[in-house]
Amino acid sequence: MQQEYCIFSADAAYRQRALLSDSRFLDLTGLYGNIGTMNSETREDTPPSRSVMGQGSVFARKFPLLTRSVPILLWALGLEALFVSVRHLVTGNAMGQDSHAYWLAAQGELSYGASPGQRDAYLYSPAFAAVIRPLALLPWPLFCAAWFAIEAAALAWLVRPLRPRWAIPVYLLCLPELVVGNIYILLAAAAVVGMRRPAAWSFAVLTKVTTGVGLLWFAARGEWKRLLQGVGATALIVVVSCAVDPTAWSDWIQFLLANRSGTPDSGVSFVVRCLVAVALIVIAARKQWPCLVAPAMVLASPVLVSVVPWTILIAIPRLLMDGSTHRERQELLA
Repeated sequence: MQQEYCIFSADAAYRQRALLSDSRFLDLTGLYGNIGTMNSETREDTPPSRSVMGQGSVFARKFPLLTRSVPILLWALGLEALFVSVRHLVTGNAMGQDSHAYWLAAQGELSYGASPGQRDAYLYSPAFAAVIRPLALLPWPLFCAAWFAIEAAALAWLVRPLRPRWAIPVYLLCLPELVVGNIYILLAAAAVVGMRRPAAWSFAVLTKVTTGVGLLWFAARGEWKRLLQGVGATALIVVVSCAVDPTAWSDWIQFLLANRSGTPDSGVSFVVRCLVAVALIVIAARKQWPCLVAPAMVLASPVLVSVVPWTILIAIPRLLMDGSTHRERQELLA
């Protein structure tokens, strides 16, 4: 009975701390909100213990000068991203260049005839086209607006843990991705969700295949049940989709094989990047540093010749929180 009470108390304490760590009140650094408690008499924040502080706060205490200077750099880069995005539109480039390819692909019979890099080339699995098909019933302008809204909402969720002086410039940095309408923000969201719900990694595997490298996190940690959940969910989607349209799947696989060395930065560079990404995932899993999953996904991205793929790094704030709460739970249940 006493043992059950201890387990219940530890779990309740973990949930309370997890809720506090997800709040936006706060902190010593101005990056996240403080996980400390407020004194009811003095109305002052009690400094949080080192074990309860997030990884971001720990880093900020060690390097206060760097932490204070980073927002200045972020604002400069964010304003530059805003300028580049506006210039892209006013010089005659269309909004949603990449999402237009998704809209066309979901309109009718899939075609993998266009090579990567060509306008309106569709590169993802038939399953992705099938999922967005209801949305693609909209006229192009409405589809473009809806796609922009979906990514903008996901981005707002990803930066929500940050204080405004961090969140606003980080949001601005992602404007080029919002303008072209790719899926990098959605990949960042999938990475965050995938750490708790492994099935979410199927989105990465069935679009930009190698960005699904994050699934190896569970293998490196020996969490075979969770790895099976991710692989099983992906396999189930493939089986169902392939049963509906086997020809499209055959065409996609042939397309991937035909363009396996066609990445803009050369096939050798791509292989090296993927190997480094795998190593990074293994290190991150062993050290319990989920924040490294996002950089690994960037390195494993099939295309890495522009700033847009780096948008995946927007997952880092929430991945930092995930790593912090995981360690707290381990300490409380120890």
